[in-house]
Amino acid sequence: MMSAQTKRFWPDLFLNNYLSGIIRKNLFFKILFFACSINFLSMGIALLVAFTSSTGPAARMKHREENRQQNLAQILYLYSTPLIERWALKGSTAAIIYANQLEKFLDFEPYVFNFEGHALINRKMPLEFEAILKRFRKEDNPVINTTTANGIVVMCRMVGPNGETYIVAGRQGRPKKILIFPPDFTIRIIISIIMLTLLSFLLARHITGPITKLRRATRKIATGDLGARVSETIGRRQDEIAQLGLDFDQMVSQIQNLIKDRQQLLRDISHELRSPLARLSIALEISRNKASEEVMPSLQRIDLEAERLNTLIGEILLLNRLEAGPNLRICKSVDVSELIHIIGEDANFEAQHRNVSVVIASSSVIKTHGYPEMLHRAIENVVRNAIRYTDEGTTVNISIETRNLEKDPIILTIKDHGPGVPSTSLPHLFKPFYRVEGDRGRKTGGTGVGLAIAYRAIKLHDGEIRAENSKAGGLKIIITIPKTMIAG
Repeated sequence: MMSAQTKRFWPDLFLNNYLSGIIRKNLFFKILFFACSINFLSMGIALLVAFTSSTGPAARMKHREENRQQNLAQILYLYSTPLIERWALKGSTAAIIYANQLEKFLDFEPYVFNFEGHALINRKMPLEFEAILKRFRKEDNPVINTTTANGIVVMCRMVGPNGETYIVAGRQGRPKKILIFPPDFTIRIIISIIMLTLLSFLLARHITGPITKLRRATRKIATGDLGARVSETIGRRQDEIAQLGLDFDQMVSQIQNLIKDRQQLLRDISHELRSPLARLSIALEISRNKASEEVMPSLQRIDLEAERLNTLIGEILLLNRLEAGPNLRICKSVDVSELIHIIGEDANFEAQHRNVSVVIASSSVIKTHGYPEMLHRAIENVVRNAIRYTDEGTTVNISIETRNLEKDPIILTIKDHGPGVPSTSLPHLFKPFYRVEGDRGRKTGGTGVGLAIAYRAIKLHDGEIRAENSKAGGLKIIITIPKTMIAG
């Protein structure tokens, strides 16, 4: 089992919460981050291998130090004999002059000691010489090479012309600048980082570009635009993403055909049903003229059911027309406050038989741009639904509010005082023919299409409609309509 620490998104270890959140939620940045990480890690490993290999910068620097030690030993052997001869034959002054010449022309500091370790040439001796000299006198090696913080030191034993043994030492300082890498190494690294980042960017874009287009298409389809396609925007790709785009287009085409077939079937059935309904109404009128009082209640019941069926067919046709889209020529300015008062007056007349009244909160003139018939039908269906389910002797409250700014929407709230709706049923209230079990059954006389029509009509105005149970009891429908519809 993985621990909670292991399950954490590992970029959290290197980035702050903001950047890590962006990478976690965005596929493009996630691919870019991982591609750059792999590229930079590979480049670091390559540099490490190159630096530690037998031909790398570290090996070359070590080899260079060994060559300098050998060169200094050869110089010491070559010039130590003349230096000792000058000291033995011509004195200390001649030896010092010769030593200064060697230092000037060969970048080489010579020193001469007797066998007891006393300096024979009066020159300033480096501090590390004393320890090296003591170690050399104790050892039997004829030559000692060592590297100190200040440079390379070589010591050897030489026999002078007088037969005495001398210790000759030489020191050569470190070069002023040792180039481990080429002079343009930094520029090369910067160019490599830029190229790797650019390649990672192109890789991330190549992978996520079609996915982004697919996401836009799915959003359009979710809003009802079944004409969205992605295969034309993907280009000449032939990989799995391109195949996914083709499958997506095929799926949308099939859904579009199914919806068209369903709409056509609904239109055909509705029209076919209205013809026998019209004949049934004519037959009922003839039967009323000839029927006795005993059968009159039955005929009235038949007439009521026929009228309900005719209403249902009309609502199905309206719902079908809303799904197909309204006629844009009827879009115009609508006074929402006036529209609500007209609907309220009609609803009050209808609600009298249940001892219910519609109360409209006072508001100023509020206008929007939309389809008057659709808005009227949407709000009227919600108000009638509230009258149908509110308790007898109560009220249906309608309020409207907005701000003066153009971007602020119009918020319309319609509240009843009925039994409310189970929370599990709230998301399904606006589906066609959906009914809540129990109180909201067929005995209320509804068709199950009214709220679906309201939902489609409000969506056509780029608005939102939702239902929630009021804390004081009853159902509350909240409609949000923008003052200006979004183009397209």
